[in-house]
Amino acid sequence: MPRSGTIIPPARSLCLTSSHEGRSPLGDLLGFTQVQHATTGVVLEAEIRPEFLNRRGVVHGGVLSALLDSALGGAVVAAIDPAEWCATLQLSIQFISGGRRGPLRASGRMTRRGSRCAFAEGEVLDARGKLVARAQGTWYVWPERPD
Repeated sequence: MPRSGTIIPPARSLCLTSSHEGRSPLGDLLGFTQVQHATTGVVLEAEIRPEFLNRRGVVHGGVLSALLDSALGGAVVAAIDPAEWCATLQLSIQFISGGRRGPLRASGRMTRRGSRCAFAEGEVLDARGKLVARAQGTWYVWPERPD
């Protein structure tokens, strides 16, 4: 496992947890950009476009869910051994306030690691630093990447 606080090389960065040439097609589609990626945690940003808003003009919960799953999952990927692989088992999200158009920032960090499961938490803040949502989740960890 990398040392705590180690900056992760681009080949293992979060938006790179999918097998599509090292990129996450969903993250690309939704416009997620990586701001920070270290063994201590991951920070992603998403520019909220009009098509991400519901009829009330707030960010659709599915967009927030994808952003949080990506940030928390990325934190787990950053903290586990490079030979290991993981997948989300459970993700619990509390929607606190309505995010609007503009940038949102999601941060995630792994909080605990067992022999086969890892646990993470994180939050989404708007441009003013207001809490939009927070999440906790569990990831299953395989000892090696599946084919």
